[in-house]
Amino acid sequence: MDGSTTGEGTGLNGGIGGGPGHQPRVLFYVGVPDVEAALQKAESLGGTRRMGPDGTPGTLVVGHFTDPEGNLIGVAGTA
Repeated sequence: MDGSTTGEGTGLNGGIGGGPGHQPRVLFYVGVPDVEAALQKAESLGGTRRMGPDGTPGTLVVGHFTDPEGNLIGVAGTA
C-alpha cells in the first residue's frame, strides 16, 4: 500500500467499498455452522439475501444479506 487516499484503487479509500462505482461500506462476517440456515433465518427476520451460499463445503462457504435497515452483513462457515 502506498498510503494514497485518492480512491483510485490504492490506499485506504481505494481498498474500502470496492473502488469506483461502488458504494463505500464496511462488511463484517459472522461465523456460523450452516450458511444456508443463517441466510434463511435472516430472511425470516426481515433481511434480504444478497449472495450465497457460495464456496466449497468443508472449507469455506459465505453468504451476504442486508438487515431491515440496509446494513450488509456476511456469514461464513464450512457448510
